[in-house]
Amino acid sequence: MPAEDRDRDARADDPRITLLGPQRHPRLDAVSTSLGLHGARTATITAGWRDREGEDDVLTHQLGGRCVNLRLWERMQLMWEADPELERADRERRRVLTELQHLYVIGLEHAVEALIRIRAHQPRDQAVHRMAVEDILGILRDLDDRHLSRVAELHEEFYATHQPHHRDAVLHGRAEVGRLVADCDAVAIAGGHVGVLLGALHIFNLAPVLAYPVPDESAPRGVHARVHRPVIAWGAGAMALTERVMLFYDDSVVAPGIAEVLMEGLGLTRGLVALPSARERLDLRHAERMQTLASRCRPLLPLLLDTDDQVTLTVDGRLPAGPRVVGPEGIPVRHDGVDPGATTPEEGA
Repeated sequence: MPAEDRDRDARADDPRITLLGPQRHPRLDAVSTSLGLHGARTATITAGWRDREGEDDVLTHQLGGRCVNLRLWERMQLMWEADPELERADRERRRVLTELQHLYVIGLEHAVEALIRIRAHQPRDQAVHRMAVEDILGILRDLDDRHLSRVAELHEEFYATHQPHHRDAVLHGRAEVGRLVADCDAVAIAGGHVGVLLGALHIFNLAPVLAYPVPDESAPRGVHARVHRPVIAWGAGAMALTERVMLFYDDSVVAPGIAEVLMEGLGLTRGLVALPSARERLDLRHAERMQTLASRCRPLLPLLLDTDDQVTLTVDGRLPAGPRVVGPEGIPVRHDGVDPGATTPEEGA
């Protein structure tokens, strides 16, 4: 199927998720036109911009002028004002999350330092050397998995203890947002601060508003998500839709220089970790570094999203053949369309 025809399948009669590269020089007009969505009534989510979320004139123009900004950041501030007890609990949760992230990164730094030393060691036995490298990669994956579990437990404890879904301010906000989205033909999710964006998406319970579960024996959890209406997302918006959010910046002068898992995303995609601005943020020519990244993402695919990239997923949220991913050898390659995380009913039996 030609790429243009495949992209047009993302329209409302066959809704799909489309992930884009960064939009510093917006091309959303061309993207929405290619998807048959230019001028469609579109719910926009710009909560990642925080107090600038209302500065959306360019976004609205690019999408054809019929946009409804859900203003999740503003609604969240009003929610905290109406329910100061919930706001205090959320502030405490964020304090603990910051401490969890800090200590986890310290562990990563020591493991990565060990990996660098082992790789630099002149091996006397290649098999032993490979095992040592794989041991450290396993430690890194274990650190990532433990951190994800602890963050998820903290979120579950917050929702179980403080029960936002039973509080008037939250119920009112969720109902308003749900009505607005229901009246739209598409959804566009901008970038910005991914933690703030995910917090807003969760507190307003956007996952079931955006998608519904479909039974699927080949999916790890027995279901896959299918969107109600087309979704276009870029930057932090693309990251938030995937199963796992990973922060990354290989320039150690600016940041720690070690990719770090933040939390689980909404999981509306299948088998992906989105890596926006990959050329700017990753040393793609450093094969060993990229191999480490691919190993830590496994079995999820590290999807590279740069300026001109436009990736429309399959109806069940899989990556089609063609987009660039980091291969297991640490080299950017074109995806062959095979889902590495899929299992057949026989394999899962």
